[in-house]
Amino acid sequence: MTDAAILPLPSASNANAAIVESWQLSLHGKAPRTVRHYLDETGRFVAWLVTNGRPASAPGDLLAVERRDIESWLTAQRAECRAQATMRNRWVALRNFYGWALAEGEIERSPLERVVVAKGNPPAPDVLTDGELKALLKSCEGITFYARRDLALIRLMLATGLRVSECCDIALADLDLPNRIIAVRHGKGDKPRLVRFDAPTAAALDRYKRIRARHRCAALPWLWIGHRGRVTRKGVPEMLNRRAQAAGIGHVHPHQLRHTWADRWLRSGGNEGDLQRLGGWESADIMRRYGEARAVDRALSAYDTVNPMGTL
Repeated sequence: MTDAAILPLPSASNANAAIVESWQLSLHGKAPRTVRHYLDETGRFVAWLVTNGRPASAPGDLLAVERRDIESWLTAQRAECRAQATMRNRWVALRNFYGWALAEGEIERSPLERVVVAKGNPPAPDVLTDGELKALLKSCEGITFYARRDLALIRLMLATGLRVSECCDIALADLDLPNRIIAVRHGKGDKPRLVRFDAPTAAALDRYKRIRARHRCAALPWLWIGHRGRVTRKGVPEMLNRRAQAAGIGHVHPHQLRHTWADRWLRSGGNEGDLQRLGGWESADIMRRYGEARAVDRALSAYDTVNPMGTL
């Protein structure tokens, strides 16, 4: 969608068409998907207004909406058991529209004034069990090029928590096998960092490097290659899903390996500061989300180690 493309507002009445068109022009700097989301959610709101005869003075008219209409809409959302995150997303779309309308002088007061929908607590990231990890690695057994490549790549992501983009960007020159270190040149926010991996992963990488040297694309500078050249961000999820299906563990997405690495680090007694640095997280709060999946299990396991009643 170009900046000039005006999308119709779903379920909008003719009375709203002109004002929505002007509002959409103000969204030119936002991603097309965000614009579509804002329009869809505002259209959904208009449809609710019309169905429920709100506002009473002009059902469906966005500019006639009052705070009590917004509150009734939110009550209806809760009654329908809408997830907090869904309600928040819908509220954000309306907040943008009414914020713009207020700034443009189309309304004197926003109906969302002092009406806040809190963010929903995100679900804890999913992690793989030890049994699932063993099955996944076993699915890569073999001496073929792809068996050795896939085993080395999956082990490396599990051992380091690398993001898919970071993993695909690794060049041969970034790999230091003797010291078991990889230089991440372009981490999130384009920040470089060093990561370390374990000895079995180093052995898997070494086996892959030896067979890689005989590949038709061996001259490429990137570490991960395939029949068509460099392995891409799209190629890694496809490979991982094939291996997961072969392992009989269902769908596995690459970020699960990062979740699992963080969980295993904390379960093994690693501290959060080192985890944040190795994982390349700017925010400690975001980093901690990755440890939430089994936080209770880790706390219970740690009890006997700490043993607060040990001297009594």
